[in-house]
Amino acid sequence: MKQDAIRLVSKCKRCQKHSSLIHQPAEPLTTMLSLPLYAMGHRHRRPFPSGAGQRKFLFVAVDYFTKWVEAEPLARITEGEVMKFIWKNIICRFGIPREIISNNGRQFQGRKIQE
Repeated sequence: MKQDAIRLVSKCKRCQKHSSLIHQPAEPLTTMLSLPLYAMGHRHRRPFPSGAGQRKFLFVAVDYFTKWVEAEPLARITEGEVMKFIWKNIICRFGIPREIISNNGRQFQGRKIQE
């Protein structure tokens, strides 16, 4: 019965025309990351209702290899606050990441962060 279905579908013009085909040439898979803490992405989320200490932003860092997430609520997203977060939650716990990926906001363009 399965062979009959395969034959029927292979001869049906509509089935062939509307089948899901991949229209891109094949290319070899590439490994993007090879070890933990190679690349970390940082984001801050829109303001939430203020919490204790007037904290209303959530600053999130994600390791792109292990998918480990570090997050901390902050009152302000400044270069100093970002630097403290990276030092306390990333460097002191896991070491220095090889690459930090960000949205190039003002808090990531300061001299301290660039070093």
